[in-house]
Amino acid sequence: MKYSGFLTNLLILIVTLKAATIPNEDNRENKIGSEEEVLEEDHWIEEDINNNTLNQAATIPNEDSRENEIEGVWEEYKELEEQWFEQYINHLDVLDNSTFYQRYFEENTYFKPGGPLLLEIGGEGAITADSVRDGPSYKLAKKLHGKVVLLEHRYYGKSSPFENFTSEYMYYLNVEQALEDLAYFIQTIKRTTPGLEHSKVGVFGCSYPGSLATWFRYKFPHLADAAWASSAPLRAVADFQEYLEVASAVYANVSSLCVDTIRKGYDETKKLLSTPEGKEKVRTKLENWGCGNITDMEPNDILGYIRYVVADHNVPPNHGIESCRILANETVRTSPLERLVEFLLHQSVSVCSGYETDFPNDGLAWNYQTCTEFGYTVTTTSSKQPFNDSRKGVEEDVETCIENFGEKFNMEALQRGIERINRVYGSVNLKVTKVLSVHGELDPWYKLGLYEQNNEEAPVIFIPGTSHCAAHIESEDEPIALTKARNKAEKIMMKWLQ
Repeated sequence: MKYSGFLTNLLILIVTLKAATIPNEDNRENKIGSEEEVLEEDHWIEEDINNNTLNQAATIPNEDSRENEIEGVWEEYKELEEQWFEQYINHLDVLDNSTFYQRYFEENTYFKPGGPLLLEIGGEGAITADSVRDGPSYKLAKKLHGKVVLLEHRYYGKSSPFENFTSEYMYYLNVEQALEDLAYFIQTIKRTTPGLEHSKVGVFGCSYPGSLATWFRYKFPHLADAAWASSAPLRAVADFQEYLEVASAVYANVSSLCVDTIRKGYDETKKLLSTPEGKEKVRTKLENWGCGNITDMEPNDILGYIRYVVADHNVPPNHGIESCRILANETVRTSPLERLVEFLLHQSVSVCSGYETDFPNDGLAWNYQTCTEFGYTVTTTSSKQPFNDSRKGVEEDVETCIENFGEKFNMEALQRGIERINRVYGSVNLKVTKVLSVHGELDPWYKLGLYEQNNEEAPVIFIPGTSHCAAHIESEDEPIALTKARNKAEKIMMKWLQ
């Protein structure tokens, strides 16, 4: 998700543009198919035996059941290979037959004819084979004998129609074309896959893919029988001031002193960064933080990263309590600045560690979508947050839009794009059925989504003490409330998809 203009520039890292990986000529004959033949089963037998994994299995009553158990292990843990789907570049022009290849992974371990198609929607980044087995669709596949598919979003990862990422080539990057991609893919895979012809379809996503899941069920109810949308923002907005309000409450709900430390420490940092001597002092204090080489950063970059670390939306349930042990600790004689620095050194490694990518153009693609459809600038305009700034966040981000894509991508274009998205897809007032919306209390993005239920046919699950997309991926030490909420969500989806 977008944070601010300076971060957008850092994340985009416009380098030599790379062509998307295209399947070989032999595979172009098939609209749906593997890039290579599946590895022989013998390979998996040999690999598992060599790793002694099968020798540690529990005692099996008889040889036949043992063989079935071993076969299940091979199927569940074998590596998924890339698949390719020939997709139209422009669905809205029937005279334009240009196509590109869209990457996907599929998991068929538990699939039986008639079982549902469970489609995980890719978002603003490259997909990976490992994530196919992480989401709720995989767990439901075990219970419903479903086929799980993860489809990469156009222009991200290896699924770009063009190798050029200038604005004229990014014209086909928008919600409408992305939803048409899903529709054509579902229609085709159901028609061409034995056992799927009459299957129900569930679509899944968290964050932006959750938005797409909601909008897909809204626009194509004849193609999707149910949708699970975790942490899905549905209201596009230029000034997302609520973000820092929620992030601040994570600390304020523990201790007012905790938030006061952030406020005073941030103000002191700003003051120091206004002088050459102060800059060196700040750079020395934060020399070992996890957000990059601070000696190369301008003051606004440093302040932006501080806000980013403090307001991270991917936090564990006990984040507020653990953070305030540092921020509100007055047992030692330290200043608010020193306590804030200690917190930043502790927290920045985990928050800032996800910037490296094999697909640097993903950042540019997401920037294009925020410049033309969503906005989502996290601002300091609210008084209910600790960062006392006069910065003009929206204006800064629009300047980045103009720098990256041209003069036409100005404030007027942004506002028009936001108004259109909210008009066409209903914002938080859309009337939809069989869409499950799941949100976490600690996630600022819930403020832009369906977090209050006003329709029994579109249930909402709001989970206390959890953050962004928490319901989408299981963890061993998750709170009981999260486990119960996920179990409830699974029952709802099973009812819709059986």
